[in-house]
Amino acid sequence: MKKIVLSLILLLSFASYSQNINDYQYVIVPIKFEFLKENDRYRLNTTTKFLLQKYKFKSYLSNEELPVEIANSRCALLYASLAEDNTMFVTKVKVVLKDCYDRVVFETAFGTSRTKEYFAAYNEALREAFKSFDQLNYQYNDSQPKEKSLGKIDEPAEVRTASEKAIPATEPTKVLVSGQLYAQPIANGFQLINTEPKVMYKIYNTSLKDYFIASKGSQQGVFFAKDGSWFFEYYQNDKLMSERVEVKF
Repeated sequence: MKKIVLSLILLLSFASYSQNINDYQYVIVPIKFEFLKENDRYRLNTTTKFLLQKYKFKSYLSNEELPVEIANSRCALLYASLAEDNTMFVTKVKVVLKDCYDRVVFETAFGTSRTKEYFAAYNEALREAFKSFDQLNYQYNDSQPKEKSLGKIDEPAEVRTASEKAIPATEPTKVLVSGQLYAQPIANGFQLINTEPKVMYKIYNTSLKDYFIASKGSQQGVFFAKDGSWFFEYYQNDKLMSERVEVKF
């Protein structure tokens, strides 16, 4: 009986959120979350942006140019943040979406990970937190009055259009890895080997197409396709590195 009551409460809660969140189409993701010291640390900001797009939102990082029709309409936007509640052995994060008055419109359950390595732990916990969106059944309501949806308000300091000064995106140091690699399937992903054969990278599946959590020796990062090429990106001494890799799947 308690489980039935709890399930009903959760369903009513999500239904209440849905009545509000369906009025919003755009979400701004900050380039840096408050509990981290660097822009896009652990790729959490770009991953949050991509995962929101998976659930049909139009999401932008706070240093990206916004569409003209909503660039000056801050109350037409939601603003994403992450909250953490870590312990010594568990990484816990949840996603919070607020409106222009700093009111919570939707928040997920905490996603958790017991992985020791920070990059993998935060990304695993983030993806688990996003599972709450599966229950939301989000569908943008474009029939609402434009005067309400595009109301203006003083712009939050964290969000800027391209014509204004914005936090610059992190520009990676680019490296070309010579020689073609070959992908061999492993549990939950692939290992990329050269002709010796030697394992050069291990890449692990995510919920996004052509986007993997990856490792190369002690380096942890992401492996993804862009403009017809494959890239491995990671941080080295607080500097973003980007390796272009030729790989045959």
